[in-house]
Amino acid sequence: MLAESADPTLSKSQIDAMLRTVVDRHLTKLDRVALVAKGSTGFDPDQARRDDKRAFWTYSLLDARGPYAEVTDNDHVRMVEDGLCDADIEAVKRHLKMLKDNGLVPTKHHILRRLIEGVAAEPTSTNIQIAQGTYYRGMKLALAAADRRYGGTRAEDADLVDRMFTSSDAVRPCSALVEDTSREQNKVSRSEKQESPATAFAMADFLKITENVIDLNRKDDHWDEKTQRQVRSISQLFVKFMIQDQHLVDLNSLKQIHVGKFADFLRSEIYKHYGKSIRDSELTIAELRADGLSREKGLRGISADTLNRHFTFLRQIFDHAFAHGVADNLEKIDLVKLRGRSKKRRARDERAKLPLNQFEVVFRAPPFNNCAAWNRLDEPGVLGQQQVFHCALYFVPILIYYTGCRREELCGLMVEDVVLDNGQYAYLHIAKNAQRRIKNPQSQRNIPLHPEVIRLNFIAYVQAIKSLGYRLLFPDLYSPTTTSPMGNRFYKQFKPILMSSGATEEGLGAHAVRHLFGAQLKKRLVAEEDRADLLGHGGGTETSERYCEPHEIATMMELVLKLPVITTHLERATINLLPWVEQKQVAPFSQPSRAKRRI
Repeated sequence: MLAESADPTLSKSQIDAMLRTVVDRHLTKLDRVALVAKGSTGFDPDQARRDDKRAFWTYSLLDARGPYAEVTDNDHVRMVEDGLCDADIEAVKRHLKMLKDNGLVPTKHHILRRLIEGVAAEPTSTNIQIAQGTYYRGMKLALAAADRRYGGTRAEDADLVDRMFTSSDAVRPCSALVEDTSREQNKVSRSEKQESPATAFAMADFLKITENVIDLNRKDDHWDEKTQRQVRSISQLFVKFMIQDQHLVDLNSLKQIHVGKFADFLRSEIYKHYGKSIRDSELTIAELRADGLSREKGLRGISADTLNRHFTFLRQIFDHAFAHGVADNLEKIDLVKLRGRSKKRRARDERAKLPLNQFEVVFRAPPFNNCAAWNRLDEPGVLGQQQVFHCALYFVPILIYYTGCRREELCGLMVEDVVLDNGQYAYLHIAKNAQRRIKNPQSQRNIPLHPEVIRLNFIAYVQAIKSLGYRLLFPDLYSPTTTSPMGNRFYKQFKPILMSSGATEEGLGAHAVRHLFGAQLKKRLVAEEDRADLLGHGGGTETSERYCEPHEIATMMELVLKLPVITTHLERATINLLPWVEQKQVAPFSQPSRAKRRI
């Protein structure tokens, strides 16, 4: 499915795509029948036209009234006006009866289902009915084109000769004119037995190919769940664009120009932060375009790096399809030339820097000193009190500064990831766990807990959470009704605190605090390789990466102790958990999705 939508009913563009499929498929079939008939002795073009006209009226009635249509007196009058005699009208009645008696009306369920899945929609009962009506309409339109078959009037024949001679491949070797006749006849015979490409490789089949690629990379442990979601998301958007915007229902018809338009859509029309809202997947391409174009220019189009990641995924899907004999045209599509160019800047200049004195202001904020209430953490409390609640908003900023860990590495910690009984120093074990992944292999590491973290009662917090039976270290970030990273929830709370400290420039977020950690260690002459071990970065050379071992915890502690302490003004407080965490209740911010609410 393109997406779980609050309204799964077929859109206008999807209905149009289904209609085109039915018309194209049956025009091809009727043309073949006509060509074969014309080669028969005694062929009567007038009778052939009359037969098609009878069938046309049969499907006109089905289109107008549905599968229970009958010939009425008014229909009899209209058919006579259209040139049908009584024998023709009786033939229409017999045709209707034959279709019903043989179970062809209503149309077979699998045919309608295939139509719906061909436009990446859900075969709900409503969509089945819509597909049924669309099928009758398409049959009627195909049958109405009798002049194509028996009158020699084909729109596509206009200027064909001129187009042939202006085409780059117009000149062919003379040997092409003397191909072995028997081989050509065999080709025709085989092609007549095979399904048309539109049937075999509907555009929606691209999603099935995507799932195959995801499954292979999952088994090979190349793509974790987040990457799988990203691949699935761009594949669904790609199919949606081709069906709704380019009106393609046949994967074999995909060309470079179509993919180029998709690239243009991503680079200049879609909202910069597409995908961050669950609602995005429910919008049509027209709605996504309108949403993007309604925003200021700086908020339109995804970044070059994100575009390149999407095209890397699509290239793998294209290659997998081609390797399995699906849509040979995919090999010819060049995605490399559509890739974006990243800005050429030094790595150190890619993010705005967060000065130490500016970040010190953060720890003067209410959550760390005196807040109004558990649900008003960013508001000052009653003067003279020192109310703090120990939760992610309290500990994660402290941990980012004193450990240099990534936001999601900390927000997704499990209780057992805090190691308290393995040597002299307590430390965090950063590794893939049941809650979240890590960025890369070198991200797996152990980081000692700075004495200031211990002073602020972090160990007591860990023990309190563990005693309640939680596995997650920060259960206040968890919601059972969303799959969004828990770091997103943390940052939603932390951003106002950052902004109140003056850190409002683009790029000054939680990650800037991690950069601050590295910058402070560099100023204190900590070697690059040692900083890489703490930050979870790979070495830049074979010597630093392969012929070395990570430092012992005691050595790492010596490095961490070089950080300037900026939280000495914070008082150690008795552990005070959020009430709903202590009572093991579902998060108050947790809300069922629209789909679940409908149930």
